[in-house]
Amino acid sequence: MTNRYKILIVDDLPENIQTLTRCYETLHPEYILYQATSGKAALELAGTMKIDLIVSDWDMPGMSGIDLVRALKADDSTAHIPIIIVTGVMLSSADLDIALSAGAYDYLRKPVEYTELAARTHAAIHYVEMHRKELADKNLELTQKTMLLTRNNQFNLEIVRNLKQLEILVDGQPEAQSIIREILDDLDRQSRESNWGHFEMAFHNVHPEFCKNIITTFPGLTPGELRQCILIRLGMNSKDMASVLHQSHDSIRVTRFRIRRKLRVDNDINLQTFLCQI
Repeated sequence: MTNRYKILIVDDLPENIQTLTRCYETLHPEYILYQATSGKAALELAGTMKIDLIVSDWDMPGMSGIDLVRALKADDSTAHIPIIIVTGVMLSSADLDIALSAGAYDYLRKPVEYTELAARTHAAIHYVEMHRKELADKNLELTQKTMLLTRNNQFNLEIVRNLKQLEILVDGQPEAQSIIREILDDLDRQSRESNWGHFEMAFHNVHPEFCKNIITTFPGLTPGELRQCILIRLGMNSKDMASVLHQSHDSIRVTRFRIRRKLRVDNDINLQTFLCQI
């Protein structure tokens, strides 16, 4: 595997970190290694450095390795990271069950043998690759749903335009105008509710933490602004956003300006890039 995976080694004893570091530097010098001497420091690194794998001691002061596992699994942004627990104290089968039940990917006893660590790491990296493929598949599905939503709304807009022209032609025929108005109302309701609802579910399936994080960090966003944030994050242009959200191009532009102001994003910063980091 040629990817430069990021591995975080966690232990309160520097000599133990050095032992594992030498192992990886010997067998897999292509890995990027990070170190933390506490569970709290590891938690912060995992959330900011996009760590691929964590190898953590169990028995640490403050936050133990098991506490670290539980904290990581409780956060959507880090729940996918596999954690190998390493211990020289908790050696029973009951301890193994505790580690795996907490969410650890694997469990190693000290002293760690290089070949065993390498084998367990290889298996964990394979898990990482599978997760990436699954995420890529979900992103592809989301892209397809985005294109379908855009096409459907553009098609509906064309129907609406034709029906409005027909409404003018049947001026003086109240019954025909009433039928046309009913069709227009149904189209508007379906486009606003049904299509967006399915799309929003697909987006949440791929990016489950985005809406929660952005609402928590910027509680002043309106539902309409949140929808536009989702579409901006996906790279949709203003024309397609106007079609999807049933708004004019000017309205999209004004909302985008309000979003920048509420998110405190300067004009020289790419808004899509900023939203992708949330």
